[in-house]
Amino acid sequence: MVTTRSWWCLICSCVFWSIHAIIQEPQNIRLNSVMLNSVLLWDPSNFSEGNVTYTIQYKSSMKSNFTDLCRRIYFTECNISNTPKYGLSNLRIRAEFENKQSHWIYLNFTPFMDTIIIPPIVQIIPTKPGVLDVYLQSPPVILSGIRYSLKDFYGSIGYKMKIWMNTSEQVNNVTTPHPFHVISGLNPGITYCLKAQVFIEEYNKTGEWSEATCTQTINSNYIIGTDSVILLVIFLTVLAFIFFCCIIYFRIKRCFYPSYSLPQHFIQFLSHPYDSSQFLDSQSQGEDHNYDTVIVLSEKSKQCNSESENKTSNIKQELQGSQEDIIRSK
Repeated sequence: MVTTRSWWCLICSCVFWSIHAIIQEPQNIRLNSVMLNSVLLWDPSNFSEGNVTYTIQYKSSMKSNFTDLCRRIYFTECNISNTPKYGLSNLRIRAEFENKQSHWIYLNFTPFMDTIIIPPIVQIIPTKPGVLDVYLQSPPVILSGIRYSLKDFYGSIGYKMKIWMNTSEQVNNVTTPHPFHVISGLNPGITYCLKAQVFIEEYNKTGEWSEATCTQTINSNYIIGTDSVILLVIFLTVLAFIFFCCIIYFRIKRCFYPSYSLPQHFIQFLSHPYDSSQFLDSQSQGEDHNYDTVIVLSEKSKQCNSESENKTSNIKQELQGSQEDIIRSK
């Protein structure tokens, strides 16, 4: 009786310790992949004997062996962005303590299909009455500090948009393959709201919707006043440009062709060349100088030749008479 009870206690003790020594698998395993930056998350195992570590491995469809992504880490997350972006990858994770391990937990992951694409950047500009210009910018992909475009991984991408009047529940859907799109046929002076998402037609994959952006279209009366102001500004700008060009032109002209003026007696002589005798008389009065006789003659037409000869002879006689008077006075 005692022997049977002893064996029974021994068996129960072994079972108890074997069950107690089993490490529980990681719980609540989940993937968080945004713009091809992927992280595997889980809840810690319930194990009271010590700190549990975790090992995560992957195997692509082209390989037969698993490769470590994170080995014996104490954290409850692992960056798995190094897995191949295309094709299916098999992931597995387990908990470990010293020489004890839990069972492997398996899951599949296809990065370029499972990742979340964040919303594009939306900019709306009202240009004309009832017309909105929409600019869309796809979000970048940043891996290991290097910036990529979505087109580097998915090829061509497009955009889906929803636009509605702020006071109405009717929604219009628009799809465009270009980052710039013109929405026309809207009511002038009305507020419209728009949100957009990235659309990859080849894989039938869509991204997250952006927040609604609301903009009021231009009123037709406002555009008339705006055009008048623009024309006035253009006119004043052209006028100022012409004014400054004229100033610069005259300054350059004065620099290369400076202004000049003849002495007054030169101007008088050139305008009345036949009255030069008076000039000579005024110079000879009250002065005693030895000088040579200088006769200034101007060229005239043939009709005035005879008259000029007579005046020349008279000038000579007057000069000779003035010389004799000077000699006599001495």
